[in-house]
Amino acid sequence: MPIGWAMGSSGCTAFVSVLRSRIVMNVYESGATPRKPGHTRFNTVRRLPRSRLEQLLAALVITLVLVGAAILLPTAAQRLMASSPSASPSPTATPTAPPASVLLPDELDRALEGVMTIVNSHTFGTAFLIDQQGDFLTAASLVGGESLRLVDNSGSMHTVRLVGVDTALGIAQVRVTTQGRPMPFGNPAVLVNNDPVVLLANPRIENLPPSTPAVVSSATDTQLRLQAEDLPGNLGGPLVGPGGKVLGILTARGTALPINLAQPDIAQWHGQPGTLAALAPFPSYLVLRTNATTSPPPSSGPTVQAISPSRVSTGQATLVSIQGSGFTAGSMLRIRFVPLASPSGAFTGLAPTLVSPSTLTVKVPAGQVVQDYVVQLTNGDGTIVSSRIALTVTP
Repeated sequence: MPIGWAMGSSGCTAFVSVLRSRIVMNVYESGATPRKPGHTRFNTVRRLPRSRLEQLLAALVITLVLVGAAILLPTAAQRLMASSPSASPSPTATPTAPPASVLLPDELDRALEGVMTIVNSHTFGTAFLIDQQGDFLTAASLVGGESLRLVDNSGSMHTVRLVGVDTALGIAQVRVTTQGRPMPFGNPAVLVNNDPVVLLANPRIENLPPSTPAVVSSATDTQLRLQAEDLPGNLGGPLVGPGGKVLGILTARGTALPINLAQPDIAQWHGQPGTLAALAPFPSYLVLRTNATTSPPPSSGPTVQAISPSRVSTGQATLVSIQGSGFTAGSMLRIRFVPLASPSGAFTGLAPTLVSPSTLTVKVPAGQVVQDYVVQLTNGDGTIVSSRIALTVTP
């Protein structure tokens, strides 16, 4: 218990009474008259004036009160502060700085030329071109079904040959007859924690951004752990560092395989014929952008770059628009749709019309076979252009 509490009202009163008695006994002035013999000698005393005594007592009481207050007030204040809830400042979220830019715009455009979409019977992911013979790397989990389809970055559809699968590493290699820019490999050993990287995807796919920033949270010789937005369509895609070089392949959510670990498989699979997979249906939820972020290579002749809509129903006639360059009017203008994976079912579009040198319209008649078709253009001057742009006829 603090001293101040011991000097409360009852304790203080008792203390003052004792002190007053001592003062009364000791503060007398001595006189000159002696006592009778045989008696103990006492001096004649004269009591201090009552007013003076009261002043001393009052001063003493005031002093004690002040001392007690000085002791009690800090203790009481501490108890009040401890017992009363104090408003703590609301925590301020620490802002997370976005990853630094990894690729310059021209580097991104070049890298995306080799990034495409692979579709199976139930989902889709990403694949990237690694050589000039049309070999792509992707995730092993994407090729486990019986049917596959590749959508290139112009929107064209392709059949796929499965060349090899390594389930232990989680990678697969497929081959497609298409054009693109093979992606160069980098050295993943240079990566350390908190390094910025980027995940790439097909720029033609509306469902998925072409590039997703990421940060390396853990880098080992066998695994790269990433902090990035979880986008399922990125699975199988390249993890890219400065200069557009591939440092890894996304094999699972938030996990990439260092690309150097895939190189023994790539060497083993090189030149293998592979097995042709059935053409997977084009999923209704997969939306193609009308204009991709990459530009087609320059050409002196007419080119076909896109078709809209790219999916039509067999139950009704549909007017479609074809975008490109170098279109001319003339009696020979014709648009033919050739099946992508079948020897039969080709048909010619109705009423082809030149809208501008970059736009044609044509009617797709009802009743066509449900499958994928590529656009073949005969320009007004008789020039024939076989494109890789696909039209899908659905039920």
